[in-house]
Amino acid sequence: MNIVITGASSGLGAAIARATSNYSNVYDWSINAGVDVRSRTSIGHAVGSAPDKVDVLINAAGVNGIDYLPDVAEAEWDRIMDTNAKGIFLVTQALLPKLRDGTVLNIVSNAAHIPMTSSLAYNASKGAAEIMTKQLARELIKTHNITVFGISPNKMAGTAMSRVIERRVCALRGWTPEEANKYQLAALPAGEETDVETLAEFIAFLLSNKQRHKFFAGCIIPYGGP
Repeated sequence: MNIVITGASSGLGAAIARATSNYSNVYDWSINAGVDVRSRTSIGHAVGSAPDKVDVLINAAGVNGIDYLPDVAEAEWDRIMDTNAKGIFLVTQALLPKLRDGTVLNIVSNAAHIPMTSSLAYNASKGAAEIMTKQLARELIKTHNITVFGISPNKMAGTAMSRVIERRVCALRGWTPEEANKYQLAALPAGEETDVETLAEFIAFLLSNKQRHKFFAGCIIPYGGP
């Protein structure tokens, strides 16, 4: 099995790469590996070195920015939207000929429907990712027999993005780390942040056999909260 993972050099993408490596060839399409999902040219170079058959594409690349509306720069809006939403479009489109009969998994976020405060671009990008997942599921099953579904994690523990959020929230609101942690945990139904390795193991189980995930076509699976 050949799996392409965007953003596989860190966070959930890296955890999924580790969890699936025992049964697949994993191709890291991350910025650290020289693939910029915002650039059609960069993606084109990566497609040229990809295997002829890609069984699974996981769109996991993601960035965030924490600012109140008056302070959101246009360049920051573009960076987040281009990575989190446009990247799904560009990468999926570029790999389409190689993905026939395969699977696309988009990593969304519960921010798609429970917006984070002072995170307009991220919320919008994840809302876009959710509706793109549902639309692509309807289209690609008919044209290419590709199963498309999404997983929507709650706040994940210990990732670089989470650490950035924690520091920025403290700076914006004048909170101590302890106050910020208490506030964030109170909003999580499980009472704790999502464990990245456990989520990656769940994803690896689903993807190891198409029979385990094909009926999730068009669905966004919540993980860590509604």
